Amino acid sequence: MHFALWHHRRVLFFICIALVCFLYLGHIGSYHLIELDEGRYTRIPMEMVLSGDYITPHLDYMPYFEKPIFHYWVTALMMELFGIQEFTGRILPALTGLGNVFLAGWLGSMMFGRRTGLLAAGILATTALNLIISSIGILDMALTFFVNACLVSFYAFERTERKRFLLLFYFSMGCAVLTKGLIGAIFPLGILFWYTILTKRWRLFTRLFYVPGIVLFLVVTVPWYYLVCRENPDFFYFFFIREHFLRFATKMHERFQPWYFFIPVVLAGMIPWTGFLAALCSKHGIIRKIDSLRNRQDMILLLLWFGLIYVFYTFSSSKLAPYIMPCWLPMAVLTAASIQRCRQEKTWLCHCFLINSLLCLSFGALGIVYILHTDYLTVDGFLHQGMILIIALWAGTIVAAFVWKRKRDVIAVSVILCCMGFFFGLGAHQIQGQIHNNQSAYGISQQANALDPQTAKLVNYGSFCPGLMYYTNQPVIACGYQGELEFGIAHSPSKDLYMDEEQLKEQWNSSERLIIVLKTMYLDTCLDVLGTPPAQMIQDGKYTLLTNR
Repeated sequence: MHFALWHHRRVLFFICIALVCFLYLGHIGSYHLIELDEGRYTRIPMEMVLSGDYITPHLDYMPYFEKPIFHYWVTALMMELFGIQEFTGRILPALTGLGNVFLAGWLGSMMFGRRTGLLAAGILATTALNLIISSIGILDMALTFFVNACLVSFYAFERTERKRFLLLFYFSMGCAVLTKGLIGAIFPLGILFWYTILTKRWRLFTRLFYVPGIVLFLVVTVPWYYLVCRENPDFFYFFFIREHFLRFATKMHERFQPWYFFIPVVLAGMIPWTGFLAALCSKHGIIRKIDSLRNRQDMILLLLWFGLIYVFYTFSSSKLAPYIMPCWLPMAVLTAASIQRCRQEKTWLCHCFLINSLLCLSFGALGIVYILHTDYLTVDGFLHQGMILIIALWAGTIVAAFVWKRKRDVIAVSVILCCMGFFFGLGAHQIQGQIHNNQSAYGISQQANALDPQTAKLVNYGSFCPGLMYYTNQPVIACGYQGELEFGIAHSPSKDLYMDEEQLKEQWNSSERLIIVLKTMYLDTCLDVLGTPPAQMIQDGKYTLLTNR
């Protein structure tokens, strides 16, 4: 009997793993590249594969040094294995998103027991922002995974004294530095420094200085940074000074947001589990009612983990929602532990289940209100594509409330909410796919391809559209915009990849054939610059294509 029960539990466990893998991997090739980030971070490794240069990243055949190499290398490898496909740029985010789910389960199990660990993994796997960022070909999920791996491996070392976890710590930190720069070392080291200070165990921090681990870190990071600096003397200033210190302290990238920007990000990004964060405020909650010294130390680590990263980006002049993704793992563990505390207390602390139910029921309505103010998703499209999401939230909430009223069983309610989260994720991916397709340069690129761009100059006016390069596989001349291309334009051996408006007008009225792609919002300005009406004008979504011949 015991063997049969264990066998069924094991089968159920592997079924859950398969479902989570499907949730994170099953959809990544079903929609087009979204602008700007996916077009950029997929085109750069594409140019690596085409050129054979795996040291200096290039975008539009110009040096591009805003980010390190790890994501580009992995994506280029995927392109070598599977061909140049849209989904190859999403493989690393999807796998590292899954990796974060595993880390949440591991850390939750070490801190609070296996049941809490499984619940923490289920919570993180089904939170809105973790699902969304894992589905986009950007660098933030990989950075999140490596930072989380650093902290979890250190905690494992603290609990077991096994030096192999220190090797894992330094390897993960090296990969983090190769993914997004110095921040990959600043976060884990800063969090652990204050953790050892606040727990009055500063000697624990000195134990991090493990020579084999430091050597491993240098082996992972130094070769590429050395080679790229040797081949590109301007790399050091641009990457370490401009893209680290100036990016944090100034508004140079025009990503300034108010100090409260991340509050709605946390509240919406934790759906469908947001309401359970309220239990953290209860006098019987896991923060205020500490069972042991070990639990107190665990709380300090988790709160520092969330708090320092949150505060760091709150004070940064550059803010985007994916930046605080490393906060999600400690929130998932804290949420799981809070639900377990509710089970022990036999009541929902701070009415967290009621709060969560109201948030889930209102999320669909708020989504429709938000969509009314966007230009990339329609209400009809939301209702059609997102019906699974709405049904999952409403039906799951109602069923969970019914079960709680009848049985007062926190475990049963948690299982229902995890199932709700799974179908919520499926619906969220359908909506995400519609947004990607509406924000992609795929359609206008196909229009350009039909005009044989190999026999013309392809110009991008007013803004930068890297997806145009990916889908046409042609060099694109920038006009009326430099932005992130400024460094590459100044350091490129080719001077034919940028033109000012006077040059554009001159070539437009010459015998040379031009294809201009621009956002429709710049159309009137562009027509004024050109002077002569286009021979052909094609509109596709928010883009317009002009030709002079």
